[in-house]
Amino acid sequence: MRLTRWLGLSLGSALISTTALAQQFLVFNNDGPNNVDFSLSYSSSGPTSGAHTASEWVLRDTSGLGTGNGWRWRRDVTAFSSGDPFGRLVLRFSGTGGTSAGSYWRLPANRFAGLTGDNPSGVITHTTWVGSGHVFRSEQLSNRPAFGGELETRIRAQANNAAPINKASSPYGSIIGVPDDDLVTPGFQVNKNLNSSITISWTVLNGTVSRGQVTGGAFFGAINSPFRDDVRVEGNFQVDSTIVQTGSNGVTFAVNEGTATKTVSNFGNTFTLNLTGYNIGDIVTLRVNYRMLWDGYHDVYAGTVQLNQGLDELQFEIIPEPASMLALGTGLIGLLGLRRRRA
Repeated sequence: MRLTRWLGLSLGSALISTTALAQQFLVFNNDGPNNVDFSLSYSSSGPTSGAHTASEWVLRDTSGLGTGNGWRWRRDVTAFSSGDPFGRLVLRFSGTGGTSAGSYWRLPANRFAGLTGDNPSGVITHTTWVGSGHVFRSEQLSNRPAFGGELETRIRAQANNAAPINKASSPYGSIIGVPDDDLVTPGFQVNKNLNSSITISWTVLNGTVSRGQVTGGAFFGAINSPFRDDVRVEGNFQVDSTIVQTGSNGVTFAVNEGTATKTVSNFGNTFTLNLTGYNIGDIVTLRVNYRMLWDGYHDVYAGTVQLNQGLDELQFEIIPEPASMLALGTGLIGLLGLRRRRA
């Protein structure tokens, strides 16, 4: 008898706690002046604090007499939730607007409420993750002169998940080297009298994974992921449920690396199985187990998600079978009797 079995599973569950929520940031300490000639509009859900994925704050000063020493509006942003399994987010900010009479916009300079200089150009990008405690501050100041033209500044903020790892093809196992000493009976039978030991080759064959870019959104385009991701395949070879050998291989997606598809190389080994300790009729089970794992990083290791797991199994029977041995024994007895009669 013989049983060969392959099983592959793609798992949505992770080895870390995950969340399926959309990427969001929380706005707090959102404060500034209150004046009928001054307005702060919010393209998302209004100028008050709350959770958002993309927002635009527009400061518009229409006061006829000017603002004197200026009106300032400040807000703080922190990572709130994420669809990334590790809670990783990419926060991006930009600003534009009038600058007369010393007015300005300032964007987050770091993760600890630092501000850039006045009126920075381009996009400011920061990495963060849910629960990091990072605070990103932005600030707008209107210093409109008396009877001057309308003054307006705007700040945009957007959160996106880190680029995910996608499994393009699953690894699979292979077991070779078991001889079939009975070509009549279905399955594998190994004659221990002919093969006191057998050398088995086991392999976990390659799986393929890919990583794209951080997606674009309301305000900003797609960019290369600013995070590191590792993918590894682990495997082991078992004889009758006992692990006798292990192996692994992996690939790395670097920080700011572009879109890429990578293959985890094959690995395996050979194992010599001694059959002298088995009895005739015993069933021997050989198995290759494997799993594909995604290790995510932010500043440090962030956790592991299982992308796939599977096994390849082969069973064989130790022969000659008892009935065959009995027939052989009967034949020997008959030969001995014939020899005695001839004597």
